[in-house]
Amino acid sequence: MLENLGNIEKRVYRAFWDDGLLDVFASFGVLAIGFFWMRDWAAAAAIVPALLVPLWSPTRKRFVEPRIGMVEFSDNRERQNTRRLKLVIYAGIASLIIGLELYFFRDRLEVSPAVSLIAGLPALLLGLMALITSFLVASNRFLIYAAILVFAGVYGAMNDWRPGPILALAGIGMLLLATTVMVKFMKDNPHVPEDIE
Repeated sequence: MLENLGNIEKRVYRAFWDDGLLDVFASFGVLAIGFFWMRDWAAAAAIVPALLVPLWSPTRKRFVEPRIGMVEFSDNRERQNTRRLKLVIYAGIASLIIGLELYFFRDRLEVSPAVSLIAGLPALLLGLMALITSFLVASNRFLIYAAILVFAGVYGAMNDWRPGPILALAGIGMLLLATTVMVKFMKDNPHVPEDIE
């Protein structure tokens, strides 16, 4: 019986991320980072993830839970989710900081091919984060986001783009897919009035 409950919880956990909200947050974050970087507001770009995290829960309560209800996982799963979320946030911030530092100190690097590819590094690091996220939330969609980020990073670096336009390009592509996922979720799960049990 406990084994069946564990299997059910695993399936519910996978379905928990199918609403597209995480997709929209991630793609909007990449787009915002790219925009701030294009405006030379690198410090603002670095704090985008920290600004989005507090908006997650109220946004989910407003748009997702009225459609499919609230899910309560076991204490063990909740602790695991919290650890995984912290891992993704810290790794994302660390990746962005590494990308920022390497980009701004690229003139001190002696290898010219590395210098030309460093502009794509922030997108490549965020692509790695998307790959990790795919594993953590058991969603193959994040593999597609990882591919978009890697493609934008390589394409932009090979064409001498700066990191801002590279991330903006990736963010737009990701946001188109994320919006499609969320619109489908909204159509498939109409809003349930609060007075209906």
